[in-house]
Amino acid sequence: MTTGSGNGIHEPAFFAKIVAMTGKEKPKVVYIGTPFFDREDKYESGTKSFRAIGCRIKRLMVAKECTTPSPEEMRRIIVDFPDVIVVSGGNSLFAMLRWQSIGLDLLIKEAAMKGVVLCGGSAGCGCWFDTMQTDSLKPEACKLSERVLTELSAEERLNWSFVRISCMGYLNAFCVPHIDTKGTNEVARVDIAKKMLLDAQLESGMEHPIIGFGVDELAGVVYENGKLSIMSLGKRKNGIGEATCHILYVDQRREVMCIPLTPNTGEAATLEELIERAMRSVEALQSPLDLIVSEEISISHAVHRRGVSRAIDDWGLIDATVKATEADDPLVADQLLPSHKHERTPSNLLYSPAPLTIERITDDINATTLEERCAAPSPPPPPHTHQRTPSNFQHSPALHNIGRTSEDTSTMSSCRNDHEKVPVGELPPPPAPSVGLFQSMMTATATAEQLNPNLPPLFPRGDPPAIKVGNSYSHTHTC
Repeated sequence: MTTGSGNGIHEPAFFAKIVAMTGKEKPKVVYIGTPFFDREDKYESGTKSFRAIGCRIKRLMVAKECTTPSPEEMRRIIVDFPDVIVVSGGNSLFAMLRWQSIGLDLLIKEAAMKGVVLCGGSAGCGCWFDTMQTDSLKPEACKLSERVLTELSAEERLNWSFVRISCMGYLNAFCVPHIDTKGTNEVARVDIAKKMLLDAQLESGMEHPIIGFGVDELAGVVYENGKLSIMSLGKRKNGIGEATCHILYVDQRREVMCIPLTPNTGEAATLEELIERAMRSVEALQSPLDLIVSEEISISHAVHRRGVSRAIDDWGLIDATVKATEADDPLVADQLLPSHKHERTPSNLLYSPAPLTIERITDDINATTLEERCAAPSPPPPPHTHQRTPSNFQHSPALHNIGRTSEDTSTMSSCRNDHEKVPVGELPPPPAPSVGLFQSMMTATATAEQLNPNLPPLFPRGDPPAIKVGNSYSHTHTC
């Protein structure tokens, strides 16, 4: 039983699972604090839950030569005594090198084969895998970290890199604890994990897949009887989605995929089965009919990708559940994938610019012919903002658009014909407007004539009509 964070095993749900795996109310415990250089304060915090229920605890101290017991004594402590072995967090690189130099790694493996429960967090999580990502090179992880930090500037404290190291090899995967966090160098662990995995895969060859296994801070992994189950304590550290574990692998396009697993299902599966499910979740994006599995659709089963097959965004590992019948907004494919302007077919439905809704998928299933399935509904015409009449179409925004409709053209032609048909002498007398309004009309007329000189003038012959001002008439020339 391992967790993403160092003290995660003391969370009530995780601790209860560890005790239950031993089959005893008060299991005997061995604490190994090598990653923290056998610090006393870490021993106290790392065994508090076991002491609270009255467990017998032995402490194995091998960080220094002077405290390391003989091989026979180590065997009695590691193999014969415990029901549970607890490994602390800390400097994974130092712990692995130290254990291999004294043969402790072999004794722990012998204890595991005997049935002893192994648990831990952070370094105590990744040490059970084939390889792991570690921040062991950061200044805070060295043996005399307090003194070292006082000698370094703020910039120098950030000048370190993550490394990938070899571990115990009980699970054939590359482990990434704290995958939902950044290191003290402000670098996201998931970004470095993808690069490490891609480099390792290209070095070994694509014919031998290397699998990554990321563990969030508040997630736990139970490995029992050859099968894995995922536990979660709630939201991830970055606040996006539920804490869980993730499968990482390099696809045929040499891009690293990172797929979240669904936690707290109560179901156990082998690592190979989890890998297969993760890969199928990516393939499901190319076949939307596979997404209809129940009334609830988990977005964690559909991987977000950039372009056609890019790795998901840094923290696009979204775990949310949408009720197909109760969601306020329909699930739209454009939120998951970019639009591609091409014909809709059953095989490229998810890449269509048209929104992908549950109803649309259902219609595609019920379609009896290929033509019905490929037919896309025509979008409704955009609403007009004002009425188009012969008197205002000259000043309409549509006048300057290339794509004018035939209806607008016919309306303008009809208006011109009306002007041509009415004799000049039969024109009705215009109403007597005010002087200001008349000037505006004449200015608008001049603008219209400039735009289209073929239009008939507003006043075909003579001067503009006389305007009565007070008790007299006058002609106003404003053009």
